[in-house]
Amino acid sequence: MSRIFIQPDVRGRKFRSRFARLAFACLLLAPLLVSLQHASARQRRRTPARAAKATQPQRTVESSLVREAAAHLQAGRLEEAEAAARNALAANARDAEAHALLGVILDQRGRPEEAERELREALRLDSRSTAALTNLGVLLVRTSRADEAAKHFEEALSLAPAHEQAAYNLALLYVARKDYARSLPLLERFMKSKGGAESADMSLLITLAAAYAGAGRIADASKLSDAVEQRAGEDPRVLFTLGLALADAGGYERAARLFERTNQLRPGTFEVLYNLGVALFNVGRLDEARKALQDAATLKPEDPEVFFRLGVVASAKGESENALGLWQRAVKLRPEYAEGYFMIAEELVKNRRNERAFPFYERAVALDPSQAIYHARLGVAHFRARRYAQAREKFEAALKRFPDNATLHFLNGYAARAEGQFDFALDAFRRSLELEPDNADAYANIGFLTAERGQHEEAERLLRRALALDAENYPATYDLGRLLVRLKRYDEALPLLERGARIGQNDPGVHYQLFLVYSRLKRKSEADRELATFKRL
Repeated sequence: MSRIFIQPDVRGRKFRSRFARLAFACLLLAPLLVSLQHASARQRRRTPARAAKATQPQRTVESSLVREAAAHLQAGRLEEAEAAARNALAANARDAEAHALLGVILDQRGRPEEAERELREALRLDSRSTAALTNLGVLLVRTSRADEAAKHFEEALSLAPAHEQAAYNLALLYVARKDYARSLPLLERFMKSKGGAESADMSLLITLAAAYAGAGRIADASKLSDAVEQRAGEDPRVLFTLGLALADAGGYERAARLFERTNQLRPGTFEVLYNLGVALFNVGRLDEARKALQDAATLKPEDPEVFFRLGVVASAKGESENALGLWQRAVKLRPEYAEGYFMIAEELVKNRRNERAFPFYERAVALDPSQAIYHARLGVAHFRARRYAQAREKFEAALKRFPDNATLHFLNGYAARAEGQFDFALDAFRRSLELEPDNADAYANIGFLTAERGQHEEAERLLRRALALDAENYPATYDLGRLLVRLKRYDEALPLLERGARIGQNDPGVHYQLFLVYSRLKRKSEADRELATFKRL
């Protein structure tokens, strides 16, 4: 039987700050009027083919009313702006520009649903309106529809490549998605148009520095961060925001230094201490992370997040009971804290208390079924308890929600394989491989099942492909070595099995295979040693 390690490393992952997103949320609230003004002159130059037929005096009145509405909006006189825009539409209900402007005004007045209707009507009347596209995109971002917003910004840029506001907002969305490669050209162009690092808006510089960090361009990120720090001076707000942006992009070292400096300038602030603790944890400074988080907990003892992070630190230090107690406190403060229940389950499994983990996994899944990892780990827990049917039931249920999740298909195949359902297992592994073409574990399992069917040449190809992707893959190493023994290719099998014994030294199977190889090669002392090891294990 092939071996595989199917427990994902959850406890060792980086933990993001919950406050990091706030900086980008604020940056995304770019002034709506800028994009409207950018396009309005071009729109007024268009021939009025799309508009209802009107006399020249009527068009003059409509244009005058639109300009009046825009002027009121610019001056912050929203009530007067709305009245003027509605008068323009009364004169011509098919005026796309007036609909777009009214949408902006209504959004400014806190009526997003009405604003969206007006902006969509503007696009129905004029699908090439970059003002309507960009302003609708911003509204969609603010109402948590980022994917749709990105499409509108991209369309605006395809119509007007120099449209700065669409470019900037699209870049911000790419940064929020961690798609730094696509954000950088847009941000760099926008900064250049604003006069470079010396004169560009601080929020732009911070976003670009974070994008450089996320893209691995450390020198560029450091240089731009230096410029931001120099311009910020002793302003803790700018330093803190830069730290948040860098932390969100994975630049924890500098983020920690920025949070430490902010803490010196503004001591005793919960948000600063909390984020300092998270950053310090992510650079491995566990004792300092604990101190910062404990100070934060003193300031806000009712906050569940800080106790959750303290639990993460305790777990990383090997203090399981302490970690469990801290997470129990977190879920007591927030009974619907899915990640808290999940981490309790993970810690219990780590300490071989598998049966106690099940209700916590179940609770995490029930509270937040959108997390594929929760479903996967619940199924894995059943698998480890040798409840293969229940494991498959969990994986199948999860796949209805996540049909394109390669890991879930793989795990479902592995559970089916354990049940002896080899045809189903092969289909599941192949589907996993379609979704994740460089999945060494999928190749290893398909190779094993192919070998069991006697298709030795194809099995060897698959197992060697697995090892080309991951030279330390134990199942592929073991199964290829075992296959070569079966084919009596002992000289080729030996180095594979010797490496396998180093990787999986506590697996009796690999030592038995080595015993067979050494025996066939007439190396009696090594054969005796491997047989003794096999019997001991």
